[in-house]
Amino acid sequence: MEFCSSEYLEEAKKRTNSDEQYLELAKDEYASYTFVIKAEPEKGVDKDMVIGYVVEDGRIADIWIGERKTDFTITGKYEIWVNVLLGKLGATKALMMRKLKVKGNLLKLMKYTKPTLRWLEVLRTIPTEFHGEYSKYNLKGAE
Repeated sequence: MEFCSSEYLEEAKKRTNSDEQYLELAKDEYASYTFVIKAEPEKGVDKDMVIGYVVEDGRIADIWIGERKTDFTITGKYEIWVNVLLGKLGATKALMMRKLKVKGNLLKLMKYTKPTLRWLEVLRTIPTEFHGEYSKYNLKGAE
């Protein structure tokens, strides 16, 4: 599935909402997120991608492509998002190193570290086709 496509987002929602470990870790989470994935034309990623989702009591209640007002906006280059998704760069480390920039209450965001780490594990199970030069890192996923 193409990274950040509607199909990918719906699969992410389905797998996340059926993952018991994630649901337990995120059970008290109520927050909304926008991810801005910055283009890297020199590497074949021609345009910015913007996706978002809402978590209500640990479940993804809505997921979309495009901008909406959310509690958190997290912005970074495509390469950083790929490295976080692959597990080459930790999400918390990316934030602390300012490779991912956050608008919103950072302390509240850090409260959701454990569910985020599990969510990344869930996302790695999705067959993922990255764009441009990053296609060499495509994920085979798991059933």
